[in-house]
Amino acid sequence: MLQSLSIKNVALIKNIVIDFNKGLNILLGETGAGKSIIFDALNFVLGAKADKTLIRSGEESMRVDAVFTNLNESCMQALAEYGIEEDEVLLSRTFSLDGKSSIRINGNPSTQMILKEIGKSLVDSYSQHESVELLKSKSHLTMLDKLGKSQVDILKQEVKEKYNEYNFIIKEIDHLGGDEFEREREISLLTYQIKEIEDANLKTGEDEEIHDRLRFLNNAEKIFQAISLCEEYLDGSSTSCINSLQQVSNQLTSLANFDKLSDCKNRIDSVRYEIEDINQTLLDIKAETDFDENEFERLDRRYDLIKSLEKKYGGSIENVLNYLNDIKYRLDELNDSEQNILKLNKEKEKVYNELLIKSEELSNMRKSIAKDIEIKILTELKELGMKSSKFEVKFTKLNNFTSNGIDSVEFVFSANKGQEVKALSKTASGGELSRFMLALKNIFAEIGSAQTLIFDEIDSGISGETGKIVGEKLKNLTSFAQVICITHLPQVACFGDHFYYVSKYENENETMTSIKLLKDDEIPYNIAKMIVGDNVSDIALSQAKEMLSKAK
Repeated sequence: MLQSLSIKNVALIKNIVIDFNKGLNILLGETGAGKSIIFDALNFVLGAKADKTLIRSGEESMRVDAVFTNLNESCMQALAEYGIEEDEVLLSRTFSLDGKSSIRINGNPSTQMILKEIGKSLVDSYSQHESVELLKSKSHLTMLDKLGKSQVDILKQEVKEKYNEYNFIIKEIDHLGGDEFEREREISLLTYQIKEIEDANLKTGEDEEIHDRLRFLNNAEKIFQAISLCEEYLDGSSTSCINSLQQVSNQLTSLANFDKLSDCKNRIDSVRYEIEDINQTLLDIKAETDFDENEFERLDRRYDLIKSLEKKYGGSIENVLNYLNDIKYRLDELNDSEQNILKLNKEKEKVYNELLIKSEELSNMRKSIAKDIEIKILTELKELGMKSSKFEVKFTKLNNFTSNGIDSVEFVFSANKGQEVKALSKTASGGELSRFMLALKNIFAEIGSAQTLIFDEIDSGISGETGKIVGEKLKNLTSFAQVICITHLPQVACFGDHFYYVSKYENENETMTSIKLLKDDEIPYNIAKMIVGDNVSDIALSQAKEMLSKAK
């Protein structure tokens, strides 16, 4: 349950801490005092979209902390999916004017998405202005199945197993080429690709060699001229580099008996030999610079072919050759697949029929449960003064199987005689929708996952005896969950277990909201104020006490 809520700098609230209790918690106070702001703050810490307009005027940021204790099994399971094993949860969230946000769960940084998912397991809220899980058709099938309990669970598991088996067979058939036309098409394609790659007779590293040779041939004339000039400098005349070094060596030969001069001669000879070798290498390169147009065209075509194959089959010669091995294996597999496909198609037909039988069995069970729900909902609505209302669980058979069978389910509703049943979000007024939601909550509360239920002015549009029934329904919900409710009806409020009075006050510079837990005589006094206004008479006070006594 929600044990405490700390709110700082949210709208009119500067800094308050609210300690909630088990049972039915009633929030009282004048319109505009800030009751709904408390729920806005709670929704914020549960992962709702942050809104800068909620930050208190003059402040840079807002912060909300919520502590949940005594978590039920459903909540614990939901939290365990995110690695949270504690039986107490502290949610903290801040948001500043510059858009920066901080989210922590039990002190650890988290994300808005995780916070929102965890929030769904902790709190289920309803107001006339927000969409709740019960209004979302995608959740209706899950809710219906929960009412079927273990019987539905067993059938759903059988359907899921058959569905997975059926899909596995389909994937196996697809892997083996699917139907005959698809298989022949793939065989033809693979045969063409294998021939194309094998005819190319690729060799690893060949593309780099050809690229270098083409670059050389493209620069042949420039290379020839440069080497010719180098040849002239190195060995082209009596004053060339090699000849000059030879003359130096000859001069030093006669002085070889001097150690230092002998060393110099040896070094000169070493340099001369190295330059002679370089010169010969340049001459060899020069001999290759004769531009052969046929060679260039042949290499250019070869290079284009290699690049085309690389682009089609892998980006490099190594990848193309690996792809060739893969498709050879795949082709052998397809050529041998005909018998396997025949066998798999027989198995697919068998599993399909089994899946269909199980799905229809599950659908029939759901329809039986739906009839029971329809009766219970209509009974609840009549008690809430909606005697002409209609409610149906609408089934649509899907074109394809899912792991949940062949059913699409939606709850449809009509509040008035002669009105066609439609989706919940499209057919009811605020007050009618409030009562419908309360009826639905009473039926589904026992199987609901959230352990705290929030109602913001659920009594809007009703009064008198219907208000009393709404109060009874809210009280019934406390058998399964903690309930927190804003109300303006004394008939509803008198069923509360704990009462909080929300008010706002002004000082010289600002307006602030405060909240107070009512005790003893404060409770009937504030119930009386709901009946007659601020001027509470003894008669009104007596009436309030009587209402509280009867509700108790």
